Amino acid sequence: MRLLVVFGVLLMVGFCWGSRILAVFPSTSKTNYIFGQVLFEELASRGHQITVISPFEVQYDSEHVTQIKLTGMFTHLEDYGMNTNIFTKWDRSSFYGNSHLIYGTAAMADYTLGHPKVQELLKSGETFDLLLLDQVLSDSLLGLAYHYQIPAIVYSSTAPNKFINEMVANPHNPAYNPISSLGYSDRMTFRERLWNTFVSICEQFNYKYLYLPSQEAVFQRHFTRKNLPPLLDVIHNVSLVLVNSHPVITYPRPLVPSMVEIGGLHLRQFDETGLSQDVINWLEAAKNGAIYFSLGANTKSTDLPANVRRAFTGAFGQLSGTLILMKWENATLENQSSNVIIGPWMPQQQLLAHPNVRLHITHGGLMSMMESVQYGKPILGIPLAGDQEILVDRAVSAGYGLKLDYQNISQEIVLESIKRIMEDSSFRENALRVSRQFREQPMKPMDKAVYYIEAVAKDGGAGVDVLRSGALNLTFWERHLVDVALCFVAILLVPVVLVAALIQVILRKTHRKKVDAKKKTN
Repeated sequence: MRLLVVFGVLLMVGFCWGSRILAVFPSTSKTNYIFGQVLFEELASRGHQITVISPFEVQYDSEHVTQIKLTGMFTHLEDYGMNTNIFTKWDRSSFYGNSHLIYGTAAMADYTLGHPKVQELLKSGETFDLLLLDQVLSDSLLGLAYHYQIPAIVYSSTAPNKFINEMVANPHNPAYNPISSLGYSDRMTFRERLWNTFVSICEQFNYKYLYLPSQEAVFQRHFTRKNLPPLLDVIHNVSLVLVNSHPVITYPRPLVPSMVEIGGLHLRQFDETGLSQDVINWLEAAKNGAIYFSLGANTKSTDLPANVRRAFTGAFGQLSGTLILMKWENATLENQSSNVIIGPWMPQQQLLAHPNVRLHITHGGLMSMMESVQYGKPILGIPLAGDQEILVDRAVSAGYGLKLDYQNISQEIVLESIKRIMEDSSFRENALRVSRQFREQPMKPMDKAVYYIEAVAKDGGAGVDVLRSGALNLTFWERHLVDVALCFVAILLVPVVLVAALIQVILRKTHRKKVDAKKKTN
């Protein structure tokens, strides 16, 4: 009887503690969804009730997870170039790319909020305790937190940037915080600091005059309550930002307490390798080790231009005794040598965890870089877009990788780079050193994320108000001390003005005396 009472109490505690979380992952980026999936699966396993809004099919069978699938999202975004071959957009200007991205993500947010199933949810009277939002330049979706009058937590699958910095007033100093797309380190030359500062200023204008108006329009279209606040007020009301970064892989940055680093959260612990026996046999039989080639979840290797594809297949054919495992989305690969195994999808973490995999050829995406570092694998990077340049450069400077210039790739360069990494033990030693630094954390990223999420959900966000930066209560001019600077300028100008006035008075009197003296003489 006592056991039944205890069991009943535990059930009541679990029922009371479990929160109703609305998890919104609107992006068509598979990488973003994978990161979010690991998080909501963990929350569901801890008894929280999760409603997932996403264009991807939830592959997780649990009574704690309900899905609202955003059907038609992929087709809808094709007109905005959001799902196109990255190699076809290579030569377009950064301004074109940024403006296209801003209006494309506004269309994504608009489609999400206007989707019939989402509209049905908004009108159903269902309640939630917390909004968990994937930040993909879709801040108008924070209107869901305003609609349900609940706290919001934003997670970013990338390192800190202008958009998430704005939410919690996280500082950005262009002297040592490089804009990720520029590919600079945190130790910039004068020319680099000059350009980084200019781009940072452009980002601020871009945010205020392009991004915010486009998101404000979506926000006002779908949320029509009386006395609707400006979207910027809703943005500044975010309780917490979880950011997928780590100073070992991305450069160290100052962080306010309400921005929490959870880099490596998506890394899983495997009871078994998950690899088939055939793959295990191939890996163990490779006398010179194995190489894993992948351009990530969003970029297809089959989209590589013919000359780049031939450079790699030609180099692979000359690596006798080395197994090449290549993510390749077609059934056949032109000029495929006998040591190359292709597949449309491969278990990347499990492969990188295998001791006989000695090199990861990658596009340099953040999650791929974290997986390489986790398992101590050197990388050969081919940065294509976004923050990939800066991440690969970070690996090169840390001594565990080399970089290929996508626009100047040849068979000779690929072969030489692979041999240099495979034959020089320093790359492997540096990869293991960085791996230790990455793994030795006082708290596991997943435990940290769940701790903060539950803290916000438990009392409506009041528990983390102490983490809120006072900068959120200041205007742009106050936050950047423009008013103080003008005051100092005014103070410094006072003695200058007084001295100038005094000189003017003296000169006038002197001139007057001379005139009077001349009149008397005449």
